[in-house]
Amino acid sequence: MSITLGRRQFSRTVVRWPVTLLTSQDKTEGETENVSPTGAFISCKNVPISEGSVRMVIKVPGHQPINVAGKVVWSTVLKPNEGTPSFGVGVEFTKISDNDSHFLREVILKRYGKMAERFINKKKP
Repeated sequence: MSITLGRRQFSRTVVRWPVTLLTSQDKTEGETENVSPTGAFISCKNVPISEGSVRMVIKVPGHQPINVAGKVVWSTVLKPNEGTPSFGVGVEFTKISDNDSHFLREVILKRYGKMAERFINKKKP
């Protein structure tokens, strides 16, 4: 499943990969809901950092972990009326290796082919 662009510059793809969010004071385990070459939506059972800088280790099955620096740009409570709530954060990557960014682009292309290519290869102004 592809996430439409809307205000986003890059397409996102739905993936469920374990992730660890690290700050200078806390460590939170979660799971990606979707990713792009420039950011991710993460869900967590515990309250994650609500704003500011974060380091992330995304554990991709069959691939080396992706280590990125990012900033939380929004957070929310997911399913607040359905039992135990979970929490979600939108993270914009501020530092990602060229190899990891390329890998994320390839994941999107493999899932969506040429349809996504025009969006993920778009350059920032």
